[in-house]
Amino acid sequence: MDIELARTFLDIVRTGSFMAAAERLHITQTTVTARIQNLEEQLDCKLFVRNRSGAKLTDDGERFMGYASQLVQTWDAARRHFPLPSGFNELLAFGGEVSLSTPLMLNWACRLKEDIPTHAIHIDVSDGRILQEKLERGVLDAALVYRPEYWPGMQVEQLMEEKLIQISSVAQADPYIYVDWGPAFRKQHDIALPEHTNPALSFNLGPLALQYILQKGGSGYFRTRVVQMYINKGLLTKVKSAPEFSYPVYLVYSRNRESEAMQKAFEILRGLVKEEPDWSQRWNVISKSSSVHPINIKRRKS
Repeated sequence: MDIELARTFLDIVRTGSFMAAAERLHITQTTVTARIQNLEEQLDCKLFVRNRSGAKLTDDGERFMGYASQLVQTWDAARRHFPLPSGFNELLAFGGEVSLSTPLMLNWACRLKEDIPTHAIHIDVSDGRILQEKLERGVLDAALVYRPEYWPGMQVEQLMEEKLIQISSVAQADPYIYVDWGPAFRKQHDIALPEHTNPALSFNLGPLALQYILQKGGSGYFRTRVVQMYINKGLLTKVKSAPEFSYPVYLVYSRNRESEAMQKAFEILRGLVKEEPDWSQRWNVISKSSSVHPINIKRRKS
């Protein structure tokens, strides 16, 4: 059976409709329909009932879902494991969102090479949605994300919790800049700060918004861990009496791919988080012996 048929089936289950799956896969709805008809012919059963609200699994579709997931994961895992680096028989592949790359992902990678020398290590830093797509396909073993998605067999564990705080430039506090941290934040933000529901300037990427404020001035919401360095340097200040928002970090992985090495890697990760109860103070510091120093921000004279 063509693996793409099983992959298309799972995308329909995940999105709830043939049209949404077509958009996600960047193919036509006709192609999606043809793939499912092909799959149903091979299995000799009906997998979906389509209606105005989307597509609902039949009883046979429910039963096939686990097999489809295993097929796709096994194939992608096989592609990932061949060939392995010389001298290694196993690979651990972990992902993390960009803002978690330093210091958490970096420290984790260092400890993994020290404590699990028998395994090759691959670290993937990317957008949370992309990471979870790779996780679902078996390309990654686990990922650290801010907004976990759920599918059968996936384990979600809250690893730690960050805060979103409102900061402003010491040089120029205005204007207020909206930074889109996702649907949950948007809902809480609009309730707590109705005066800022429609700002003239907004960004959907936190690092870009932060660099704008450092160069041009303004205020907005950012993770404590990221802005603490600039607060310490006197470039930014925390806005007094502004509401704060929770922004948890989740470890996600497939229970079907658990192994002794993975569990050991997770214990190392949990230990790193416990060693540093306040990650807001550790944005640029890698270790006590590190020679890496915070970057210098030069401001243009206007």
